[in-house]
Amino acid sequence: MSGHGIHRPVTLPGLGVYRGRATGVVHLVSDPLRWSSGRPAPEVLALPALWWPPKDRLPKGVVGVLLHGVPSESRRVVRIPTVARIDPDVLREGETVEVNGTLGRVGIEGVEEVGVVTSFLERSDGRILLLERSSKVGSFQGHWAGVSGFLEAASPLEQAFREILEETGLTANDVELLTEGAPVLARDGARVFVVHPFRFRAHRTDVKLDWEHTRSEWVEPGEIRRRATVPKLDRVWESVAAAPPKG
Repeated sequence: MSGHGIHRPVTLPGLGVYRGRATGVVHLVSDPLRWSSGRPAPEVLALPALWWPPKDRLPKGVVGVLLHGVPSESRRVVRIPTVARIDPDVLREGETVEVNGTLGRVGIEGVEEVGVVTSFLERSDGRILLLERSSKVGSFQGHWAGVSGFLEAASPLEQAFREILEETGLTANDVELLTEGAPVLARDGARVFVVHPFRFRAHRTDVKLDWEHTRSEWVEPGEIRRRATVPKLDRVWESVAAAPPKG
């Protein structure tokens, strides 16, 4: 994962449930019977869509709501800025967010968005290439990953081809694009990685590693969950595995 990528204030895409804008401190609700954190500051509740809307009044000071999933359309509307389809793994208790129910967007104060590409190279027998990150890279040393890099090119696909060449020695003629998955969000401190996933058929399997990796292995896809990997690598694979074939 060479380079530094393009950083910008993070904006999480979602589904606007009720219009309006509000700013408050996140409270991750873990108990369907206890929604209040007791904070005096304006709060934005983050909770499963199955618990929405509330049976009783919202706790005092709640100015917005973030939902994991999508609430039933048949249930009553609560008139407070609300955005659905927000991954709770991206949120942190106590951080400040802006909820835009009109546009279906959520901004997190002090957190940057970093674009990344991750490509899985697949052999004819269905095994995929995993790379172990070296001690020389800036993050996630010793973790397994696909062929990854910060998004610096004009398009994610162009960056994917660059990284494949740099990290494996394979050219565009050695691989064939099979699928392009939906982006996956992964939180790391004050950064949210927006991972653009790709899946390629590798016509050659004699890869040549660069300094970013110490070893490579061709493994069954299920092996991803059994290894220490970079964040959300299992979800990135699921994204390309579920995507329709290109062309």
